[in-house]
Amino acid sequence: MKYAYWLDNIKGIGAAKRRCLFEAASCAKEIYEMPFSRMKHIPGLTEKDVRAIHLSHRDWDLDKEWFHLMEQGIGFVSAEQTNFPEKLQNIQNPPYALYYIGKLPDETRKSVSIVGARGRSAYGSEAAQKLARALSNHGVQVISGLAKGIDTDAHKGALEGQGDTFAILGCGVDVCYPSENRYLYQRIIGNGGIISEYPPKTAPVSGYFPMRNRIISGLSDCVVVIEAREKSGSLITADYAMEQGRDVYALPGRITDRLSAGCNHLIKQGAGIVQSVEDFLADLDIFTENLCCQVDFQKNLLEKDERLVYSLTDFHPVGLGTLVERTNFSITRILEIIEKLESLGLVKETFTNYYVRTIFDKD
Repeated sequence: MKYAYWLDNIKGIGAAKRRCLFEAASCAKEIYEMPFSRMKHIPGLTEKDVRAIHLSHRDWDLDKEWFHLMEQGIGFVSAEQTNFPEKLQNIQNPPYALYYIGKLPDETRKSVSIVGARGRSAYGSEAAQKLARALSNHGVQVISGLAKGIDTDAHKGALEGQGDTFAILGCGVDVCYPSENRYLYQRIIGNGGIISEYPPKTAPVSGYFPMRNRIISGLSDCVVVIEAREKSGSLITADYAMEQGRDVYALPGRITDRLSAGCNHLIKQGAGIVQSVEDFLADLDIFTENLCCQVDFQKNLLEKDERLVYSLTDFHPVGLGTLVERTNFSITRILEIIEKLESLGLVKETFTNYYVRTIFDKD
């Protein structure tokens, strides 16, 4: 592995140059030991490339660098090893190596990636968390990118469940990006893993994030897009998923909502529709008790006035004034009802005097 680690860290030698090297050698160790006189004749390599490899022999201490990586608690796996994820071996432009803190996904279990907008709505946030929690509780691994918004919601929902979640980064695994997700980053390490194809200390660069999306989709059995604008990084993930033969699902939204434009477009193209957690689990061949039973039970506890107010809530924030206007109830009565709905876990206050429905069910 230390030879693969060396090869993955030679400055100026990227994926295309490595492919040239592997046309002439069977493994990284053979490349390391190859005479430079022979290397100069490999098609696709320039004199500059050979010089970079030559200099790396001088500057890179195999044993010292490998020990330092292990000392940091960072795992490393290359495509030359048997434990390299099989799902990534046959995708277009597969990564040569992965770095990870924690563990890699278990390929004997189902994995679903949940991605979406950074500036998501309360509707998207609630749907992502509910779906991730249900998947996690049923042993499905949840994969996302640790970004703000839907990615964060997906990881949080999975951690609330009983399963594992994995964050694929567009930087080194020892770099928490965004920094405000430090607590989440630490929790994921203990309940899944942080994964990247980029060596440690690699700073987050905008061009790296679209590339990491092929790994998010590649490690998954299917990709779910929860809110995305017409031009969105989440749609890049969906495109990769379709190229890789993965199933793609999208959460439908209002035609007037810009955050739903990308999802509605995916559905128009033939993506599956996330209508409820229960239906989605059934599509994954996860058969369980009716997940709506508890919701129905809670709703059946409501009085007539309470059911009316609940019916007027949505996954988009509804203001107190709107509820008063539509029901003709007093503000005091509305607040009493809201307090009851909150105690049953049916609604929550997103910001002062604005409420959203918290149950992601078929209604």
